[in-house]
Amino acid sequence: MFGEVSIATDRLALCLRTHRRIGAAHALLHLRRLAAACLRATSPDDEIHALATTLTQPLKELDDALAADRLDAVSMAAAAVRLSFIRFQFWRIESSRIGPAAPVTDAPYGRANAIT
Repeated sequence: MFGEVSIATDRLALCLRTHRRIGAAHALLHLRRLAAACLRATSPDDEIHALATTLTQPLKELDDALAADRLDAVSMAAAAVRLSFIRFQFWRIESSRIGPAAPVTDAPYGRANAIT
């Protein structure tokens, strides 16, 4: 699951730059589903649940940005910051879930890329 994070964020960044709303919406849907899965799989007092909760607002803001006809330079910069934050939060979720000493083969979801 977390292996899709870098693919979805890269695709979303490309689609935002080239104003391809359908492709961006599709990539954003994958990220929203992953965040929802993290919320469903954890209890409200869990650290992963708290991290996944922080993703709801940036994902909604990206969704709202896709509703615009064209994104200007300021909106593009804001979308890039949101995307970087989303990528980082998913990396933190994955790191919390796996643990720093756990090998990749024991990880239930694979490894996501850190901030790029």
